Amino acid sequence: MKTFKGKIVAGLVAAMFMVVATAGLAMAGDSIVGTIAEKGDVIVLDAADGSYVLGGSDMAAEMVGKKVKVTGTVAEKENMKVINVLSMEEVTE
Repeated sequence: MKTFKGKIVAGLVAAMFMVVATAGLAMAGDSIVGTIAEKGDVIVLDAADGSYVLGGSDMAAEMVGKKVKVTGTVAEKENMKVINVLSMEEVTE
């Protein structure tokens, strides 16, 4: 009986470790530097490797025309790169 409980505890500890490790990776995200631009009704980040549609940021409209560093998670949807913004800061160089 003790061995069975030990295996259950070890399995739970391993599962918790995986959840914490995965959450840390998801929060880290990608950082991309580019210029915020309006393209029609969409606000995008124009970067060296292409344009990214911005999602989840209320700051984007006030940053139009500025060079910024955007950190977030990148996905491809309907042949477009989309970045779900975790943070955005102006780059002054």
